[in-house]
Amino acid sequence: MPSYNIASLHAANIRVARTLCSQTLQKGLSNHQMLPLRRDNQTALGNIAPGKRMSTSAGLSQAVKHSGMNSGRQMKISGLETYLSEPPASREDGPKKVILYFSDVFGPFFEKSKLLQDYYASQGYHVLGLDYFHGDPIQNHSGEKGFDRDAWFAKARKQAEESMSKWFKSVRDIYGPDAKFNAVGYCFGGPYALEAATKDDFVAAAFAHPTTLNEDNIRKVKRPLLLSCAETDNTFPAASRRRAEDILSEIKATYHVQIFSGVSHGFAVRGDPEVENSRWAKEESARSIVEWFNRFNKG
Repeated sequence: MPSYNIASLHAANIRVARTLCSQTLQKGLSNHQMLPLRRDNQTALGNIAPGKRMSTSAGLSQAVKHSGMNSGRQMKISGLETYLSEPPASREDGPKKVILYFSDVFGPFFEKSKLLQDYYASQGYHVLGLDYFHGDPIQNHSGEKGFDRDAWFAKARKQAEESMSKWFKSVRDIYGPDAKFNAVGYCFGGPYALEAATKDDFVAAAFAHPTTLNEDNIRKVKRPLLLSCAETDNTFPAASRRRAEDILSEIKATYHVQIFSGVSHGFAVRGDPEVENSRWAKEESARSIVEWFNRFNKG
């Protein structure tokens, strides 16, 4: 096996990714690229503060939406802003199934993120997206002269690490000891979904186009993990992906890797619906994640 690791591979791409992020902020929200961050992002997922239940209005499962009205709502859990989308009563049977949604740098209140969370809810899951950006997602700084991207990312990581434990503890209190918890993360949120896969508290996890994965956490994976990947991704390039596969295979983890051709970083949230391949890849990624969770949340 070649002597490389994920951290060193990401370090080689930091300069390129920062340039891409800068170009994104100049162009707006359409083609954002994530910035790789440090390797030592060991966040202890702890155990949410109560809120009222709210069901999807249609009462039926829905297809992945690219535009339109969202069906969830914003609330506070342990004093932290959270997007909550809950399943129609007709889709609930047995113990409650919960998905913790760890967003990309645009945050859980970004319109496309809300619609994606609503889709997961329509499939029978209680979905909660923590705003670890504290109301300051990356798009707030689009076109901002002198914006310090490094400082913003460092602050966001620190906020996430400080918030996660108490937020998840409150979530567990709300949904009870019999609930089945799952986690999905997109780019910035990828490391938190990966860490969930190392915890006994979770049933399964998934991530799409992640940034700065911790190799030590990959070695600790004990829960089923799905990797939804772009063919072109400077924050999780092919060499890093293959290294992750090598480790997962070595430790005999339960995992599945899907690679979508013709798409790049961000496709699973912000894929262009006007481009057939991008539209299909985004929809198929979401469907695959639901099917992955369904597989391990039976009973």
